Amino acid sequence: MKLISKATFIAVVAGSSMIAGAAHAQEPAMYSSKNLRAVTQALPDYPRHAEVSGIEGYTVVEFTVMPDGTVAEPSVRDSSYSEFTRASMEAIEGWKFEPVIADAGQAIPVRSALRFSFVGQ
Repeated sequence: MKLISKATFIAVVAGSSMIAGAAHAQEPAMYSSKNLRAVTQALPDYPRHAEVSGIEGYTVVEFTVMPDGTVAEPSVRDSSYSEFTRASMEAIEGWKFEPVIADAGQAIPVRSALRFSFVGQ
């Protein structure tokens, strides 16, 4: 993983609303990625073949932010190219967020999604 990609890379949030209290006790609630604060985030590598070939696209990754801020259970919701899928999954597994604090003052797991867009120079 690179912290800065050769190609222009854009991470765009997917979804803009927070759904609070809509999940069962065992299932994390959906939480807008706009409301999450990343503490550690490495950009996905732009796959060499895609970059050289001028292939652009995206991957939407859904994941759970655990009470300690780590990422768990990442899954691909949508992707335009399999190489972008691999790069996005490798990157998101290393991300860490500030814990989400519930009204009771306790950190809770939440589910969110990010759209990683791969755009060449």
